[in-house]
Amino acid sequence: MIKCVGNGKWLLDGRPFGASGPRVRKRFRARKDAESYVRQLLACSVAAVDLGEGERDSRRLSDLVDQWYEFHGRLLRDARYRHMRMVAVAKRLGDPFAVMFAAADFARYRKVRLRSVSVETVNHETRYFRAMFNELKNLGLWMNDNPMNGLRVFPVMERELSFLCQAQIDKLLKACELSNSVHLLAVVKLALATGARWGEANGLLHSCLFADRVQFARTKNGRIRSVPVDAALLDYVRSVALPVASGRVFFDCRSAFRRAVKSAGIVLPRGQLTHVLRHTFASHFIMNGGSVVTLQKVLGHTDLKVTMRYSHLAPDYLAQVRNLGPKLGF
Repeated sequence: MIKCVGNGKWLLDGRPFGASGPRVRKRFRARKDAESYVRQLLACSVAAVDLGEGERDSRRLSDLVDQWYEFHGRLLRDARYRHMRMVAVAKRLGDPFAVMFAAADFARYRKVRLRSVSVETVNHETRYFRAMFNELKNLGLWMNDNPMNGLRVFPVMERELSFLCQAQIDKLLKACELSNSVHLLAVVKLALATGARWGEANGLLHSCLFADRVQFARTKNGRIRSVPVDAALLDYVRSVALPVASGRVFFDCRSAFRRAVKSAGIVLPRGQLTHVLRHTFASHFIMNGGSVVTLQKVLGHTDLKVTMRYSHLAPDYLAQVRNLGPKLGF
């Protein structure tokens, strides 16, 4: 919608009010001037609706999604994925006029949606649209109240975190070694040694390999973290890696990992296929006497409460319970 046309000029060319609205084409000296102009246009349109002057905000819910993406969402780490999901939700809702959209509409949608997807998926969609309306309001692109404010997410019971015992680890590594994927064993060993998420380990770049550590830059929360790694493992990773010119260290191995898990006879809870490697590292780290605070830094958790899920595995976990309770005569 807004693009640089050279000589420091910016061109606004699009339909700010949606596909059914008028086309606007105008040049500006700075991008912020173009963005400000769009906000003024939309603000005036919504104000006209409130004042009953015969005009109406003709934007559909999908139009709001597109505007949120243009002015804010495209800068997020999962921008394209989130935009795609939100557009799909808008279509499933019937893409209503935005000014007519209400929390009750989304509540009815969620009731049906829960028949085919998990509670976590519905909660994510609820948060996406609540955040969208809040951001559009901050940008001056939405003047009404946030229709999602009264809609709470569903409570979710904490799931047990599965991890592999040493015998299962050995079976898995053997299955990976026999795999047709030349990189699978290296990716799995790296994930088990660092607690990295699958995407972080499998998507590792050559520029993130150092003499004694690995740096993960493309992380879930956007924060870079560095994890010490045994030199022998790093040597092995470099020995099977793609050429440095390719940027990436490994080919994609997710499908090969799924086959290796099946070949090893390991049964995992739904949704914990690749994440079991991260849970396995964390669980063994704590069981071997590691610090929860250190684990938090290694895993990159911003909230210690998330890391505390592993604390019950510590050898001395709540040991005082046995000693400081009332005496029972045994």
